[in-house]
Amino acid sequence: MFLESKKAHLAVIIGCVFYSMNGLFISRIHDMAVSPVVFYRLFFGILFLFIYIAARGKISDLRLKKKKGSLLLQGMLVVACMLLYFTCLKITCVSIAILLQYTAPIYVMLASPFLLKERIGKESIAALFIAITGVFLIVRPEGGLSEIEFTGTYMLGMVAGLLSGVVFAALILNVKVLKGEYPELAIVFWPMGIALSLLSPFAFEVSRTVLYSNLKVLAAFGIVSIGFGEIFTIIGFANLKAQTGSLLALIEPVSGVFFDIAVLGIALSLETLAGCALIMGSALIISLKDSEKLPEKIGEGGSGHFLKKFPPQVPPPTPPRDSR
Repeated sequence: MFLESKKAHLAVIIGCVFYSMNGLFISRIHDMAVSPVVFYRLFFGILFLFIYIAARGKISDLRLKKKKGSLLLQGMLVVACMLLYFTCLKITCVSIAILLQYTAPIYVMLASPFLLKERIGKESIAALFIAITGVFLIVRPEGGLSEIEFTGTYMLGMVAGLLSGVVFAALILNVKVLKGEYPELAIVFWPMGIALSLLSPFAFEVSRTVLYSNLKVLAAFGIVSIGFGEIFTIIGFANLKAQTGSLLALIEPVSGVFFDIAVLGIALSLETLAGCALIMGSALIISLKDSEKLPEKIGEGGSGHFLKKFPPQVPPPTPPRDSR
């Protein structure tokens, strides 16, 4: 019964597991710059998504309605988030880039009461601090924070990383805005299509020979991370409080760690293990407390093939509150 009522939580976690495979694919792509890799990842992901929608006879779900500006904004946020993240990655290091991008739950928690009228519970605050501590332990830079520079070009990379976290938070919040008008598959498809159009110039930055040699990996990369990863996470984000979804998204670095161990043979330190335990603990806290009944029907609009229609999350009876 618990699992039945927590399928939206499970959707975010499954999506993050698919996303965490990014490193496995990138390590197998050769002689390609980041920008064309991102473009072809989007291309194959959207192609897979369109075939899936057409095969299920759900093309009508893609009909444009109101809030077209929010769809356009979502596509621009997707591009901005990727470019800022990779800028930080190039100037600083992987650890700093991940750590700064996953400050997103902080911004979501600060903004959601004003933008989405969500209340901040004590459990959410506790889970946030536990999770951020866990992320730091997982991706802790060598030498700790004392090794981080705060001048020159390095500072530019730090700012880009922080902004990538802000933009990631905006992506999560905007999903909730779009959910009132569009089914989940449309929320995935149109922003990704917009992002693909904006990144199309990068398609010509790679030779045919190099492209053909990486084609199978690029296709799998797009299907796994965009086709499956994006679908599951959007289903979850659209049907959870923004605060809850952003905290559960911190499962991604945990999954990445275990894929690195299982596939790439990277050793697991005690600090990394402790960080994973903290993030899993925070996810458990937020899942146990979050039994909010949401007005939207989960799985509506054709996404139920992956996770069948979610039953409404019914909270236990509570005495009526005094209106103030």
